Amino acid sequence: MVSTRTCDFSGEDIEPGTGIMYVRNDGTVLHFKDRKAEKNYFMGREARDLEWTQAGRAAKDTRRPQGTEAEPEPERESETDAEEEPADTPDLEAAEADVGEADAEEDDEE
Repeated sequence: MVSTRTCDFSGEDIEPGTGIMYVRNDGTVLHFKDRKAEKNYFMGREARDLEWTQAGRAAKDTRRPQGTEAEPEPERESETDAEEEPADTPDLEAAEADVGEADAEEDDEE
């Protein structure tokens, strides 16, 4: 039976009769699935930094916190609650009216 090899960069299976075999001067044999994997290897890129490699997908899963799910958005208050102003916020219209009255009184004194 013909065995499949594994790409040394991407971790994907290489079909028999395909792929690239690179032999270094020291006798080390590297198998690449395609030219993309070979070029990325020789450019010095790390497989864990690329999402299209198996190592990259595994690293992405480990970076995501486990057990955290998207939190539901808090429910919005009804329109009537939104129209009412809380007691802590100052009434800007009343403050402007007070300032306007104070300016009018100063003009009357002069």
